[in-house]
Amino acid sequence: MLSITANDLKRNGIAGIERAMLNGLDNGVMVDVRGKAKYVILSVDEFNQYREYQLEQAINEAEHCIDNGKFTTIKDVENYALVLEKEIANDL
Repeated sequence: MLSITANDLKRNGIAGIERAMLNGLDNGVMVDVRGKAKYVILSVDEFNQYREYQLEQAINEAEHCIDNGKFTTIKDVENYALVLEKEIANDL
């Protein structure tokens, strides 16, 4: 993945990003701030593929939990927020 500096981004804006993306092998560009990679700019297609991957991972994790009985059923909707707060406090 090609990278551009924050100063290059400031000077050249979108044109600098587009040049870097056209010169690279993939559809992403890293933005270096003070010599360290800090941000990644992706094309919309790359971003959508990444989000799809994340959603597939979440579905797989949920299915795994269901298969192993690691879930609960909501029985009291009015007090569900309190139940969630207790669960979060216990996991921390």
